[in-house]
Amino acid sequence: MPLACCALPRPRRSAATRRKPARAPADRDRAHAAAAAQPHCQHFGLCGGCSHLDVPIDVQVDDKLHEVEALLRPHLGGLHIASAPPRRTPLHFRTKLLYPVRPGRHGAATLGIYQPLSHDIVRIRECRTQDEGLTALGVAAEQILRDLELPPWDERTQRGFVQAFGARVMAGSGELLIGVVTRPGLFERGAEVAERLLAAASELRGSGARAFKPVGVVRSINDRAGNYLLGDRNVPLRGRDYQEDRVAGLTFRVRFGSFYQVHRDADALLYRPVLELAGDVRGHRVVDGYGGVGTFGLRLARAGAARVEIVEQNPVACGDAEYNVQKNGLAGIATVAPPAPFAGAAFADTPDLLLVDPPRSGLQADGVARVLAARPRRLLCVHCSAESLARDLEGLRAGGYRVAAIRLCDLFPHTAHVEMVTLMLPN
Repeated sequence: MPLACCALPRPRRSAATRRKPARAPADRDRAHAAAAAQPHCQHFGLCGGCSHLDVPIDVQVDDKLHEVEALLRPHLGGLHIASAPPRRTPLHFRTKLLYPVRPGRHGAATLGIYQPLSHDIVRIRECRTQDEGLTALGVAAEQILRDLELPPWDERTQRGFVQAFGARVMAGSGELLIGVVTRPGLFERGAEVAERLLAAASELRGSGARAFKPVGVVRSINDRAGNYLLGDRNVPLRGRDYQEDRVAGLTFRVRFGSFYQVHRDADALLYRPVLELAGDVRGHRVVDGYGGVGTFGLRLARAGAARVEIVEQNPVACGDAEYNVQKNGLAGIATVAPPAPFAGAAFADTPDLLLVDPPRSGLQADGVARVLAARPRRLLCVHCSAESLARDLEGLRAGGYRVAAIRLCDLFPHTAHVEMVTLMLPN
């Protein structure tokens, strides 16, 4: 799924408006004690990074389940949504930083996270969801941009040069890739920026006191008008323009413009449950739609699928998927980059399993039509929006499929966002 998953969360709900199940007095006492023990952050309630940090994690998951089940009830046929609340409160699990860069006081570069439903920036000095080393790197990056007097992007005048700062650390390898998003034109101080960022990163440690392994700094060039936080062209300033992760016995190359799940425990929270719902794929034909760098497709191939087709429109991600297939020595996998627009491409006919992982907007009418035209024997849908899932389920059910199993994977703790995995079978 694309960067849309980094959209602003919903505004924080107050204690008066947040839905909670009725509790006995003893239960209320325990709930109040648990709430008092919740982690605190000086920015909570001001920045849009999280909205439910003050709610115990089991209550968060319970609230999400009730809200999603109410939304999806017409499509579930009496099925309940499975979930597994974490044993402890997840902290510092987010492995990616992407800050807008805007002018602050006296025009100096200011980095941080937007306030909820606003483009006013909160300068982040601590964060309970983001890797601690990434938070420290964001502070260092702001000072570097200020020291070098690089003009930040001004949304009002649509002028400036530096639009965003990004970084991603791989949970399995510790490799760190840094990105500076700019407008087009000569970046005279690019080499100096890269050297200073690498020097700052080399002195930092991530959560759990693990040392970063900085591998490169990329300039992401945004040619489009507006306030985009990622460019369409990526040029290495120093070192590599990609990083590698090692997880579940596989190696994944991911370039700066490619999507990769940002929860450090995504393998346990998402990929293993998906493989469980997929069932036995030995000897089967599998299509991995919206396949990205191959995170699902490679796992399914290793699980024994005879043929896997990874379909991905983004040429950068498709190139990473091709590399990852070769790197891991897996046979029977093909990568397909459909012609633009993606909506015009068809999936392979009658696969044993079709897995689709669309962007936040979901499959939409055209994607649903392409899925139904493919007539998969089993369909696995991975959605990062319950609203989009509800719309897609309506079309898929009308086309002859039913929900056989559904699971909530809490990849976004302390926010209102959810990740849903749905297994559908023909009627």
